[in-house]
Amino acid sequence: MIPKERKGQGAMEYLMTYGWAILVVMIVGVVLWQLGIFGGGPGAANTARGFGRVKVFDSSIKYVGTTLTFTIMNGAGSTISGLTIDSPSGSCSSGTISIPSTTMSAGGTQQITITNCDTKAGGDSFSVDLIINYTETVAGETVTHSERGTIRGSAEPV
Repeated sequence: MIPKERKGQGAMEYLMTYGWAILVVMIVGVVLWQLGIFGGGPGAANTARGFGRVKVFDSSIKYVGTTLTFTIMNGAGSTISGLTIDSPSGSCSSGTISIPSTTMSAGGTQQITITNCDTKAGGDSFSVDLIINYTETVAGETVTHSERGTIRGSAEPV
C-alpha cells in the first residue's frame, strides 16, 4: 500500500510540471503579441512604433483612399526647428508630405498629411516607414536628431 504522503507528492509534481509548461506558453504568447505578430490584419488598430521624442498619436492615424493623416507631438521638452519628414518605404514612399510648420514649441502638435499614397480600400492593411528630422537648441548648443518609426493599420472606407 502506498502511503498518503507519496500520493500527494506525485500529484504536486504533476501539477508543477504542467504549471511551468503553461507559464512558458503564456510568456511566449505575450512576447509574440507585443512584437505585433498577431496584429496588422484587416480591422487592426492603427499603431505608431519606433518614434522617440517626436511622437505620433495612434488615435489620430487615418488612411483614406490615397491620403494618410496623423498628428505629431513635440515631446523633446524644448522648441524644435527644421522639421522634415521623409517616407523612404511603404505605402506612401512616393507620396507628397505636407507639414504646416517646420518649428514646434515644446508640447506642440501638428497634423501631417501625406497625399498620393498607394490606393487602399477600406480594411486594406498599410505600413508606412517615416524618418523625422529636426534640430533642437539646448543650453546654446544645436543638436540634429533623426528618428525612425513605422505607422501600421487598416485603411478606412472612402
